[in-house]
Amino acid sequence: MGIIRSIFLIIIVSVLIILILPIQLLINLTNLKIKYKIPKLFLKIVSSVIGIKIRSINLINENKNKYGVLYVSNHVSWMDILCLGSLLDAQFIAKKEVAEMGLFGFLAKLNHTFFIDNTNQRKSFSYNEIIQAKLLKKQNLILFPEGTTSDGNSVRSFKSSFFESTNLPKYYPEKENDFIDVCPISLCYKDKNNLPMGIFYRRYVAWQGDYPLLRLMKIFLLSGPVSIDITIHKSVDLSSFKNRKELSNYCQNTIQNTITKELMV
Repeated sequence: MGIIRSIFLIIIVSVLIILILPIQLLINLTNLKIKYKIPKLFLKIVSSVIGIKIRSINLINENKNKYGVLYVSNHVSWMDILCLGSLLDAQFIAKKEVAEMGLFGFLAKLNHTFFIDNTNQRKSFSYNEIIQAKLLKKQNLILFPEGTTSDGNSVRSFKSSFFESTNLPKYYPEKENDFIDVCPISLCYKDKNNLPMGIFYRRYVAWQGDYPLLRLMKIFLLSGPVSIDITIHKSVDLSSFKNRKELSNYCQNTIQNTITKELMV
């Protein structure tokens, strides 16, 4: 039954890609805002079709700023991309290796993903300039500050370098009271086939180490739907903290505390 289900889902997703791909390619040649909306719609449909159930969303954040928002989230699985991409009007910041992942990399490029080389610390300054320029243009961005994936039960240490992009007064003296909003997001993978996963089984949802992505996706398609609780926390900015490291630690602790509470780990 699982094999039939997986084949059926692969066919549906393939048809969706074939239908939407040429439309997205054409729209990307324009400056129309709709070019950011179609990938969101596509990811929403795919998430629903393959059985990712976003069971609760706490949208307590309201962006009333004149700039974009830097969303920061824990990173557990390839499913994070589908979930966040289907909810937020935002583009991802991803490792350069993602761009080389065949079809997945091609789709990431269509989704206007900003690729970085996180192994080269010397490039952090130039990346911050690019990220800040996007945020100043009211583009929302999604960052995974861990730089890798976790087991879904805890959060790895956040890297704070890209939080510096939200510090406008440092680069624009005339904006001494202006800071870009940073919004923490907690991703909690809770159930598999409507049953609690538990600490051990949740590791089979997480994408860790060098485990082949296609094999992980195959396991998911054969084994049934997953539910995820997403909490979008209240936005903060650097004006409430001494430096970017404190801001980074606040986001990390906020996300970890929510995961601990939701998953009772």
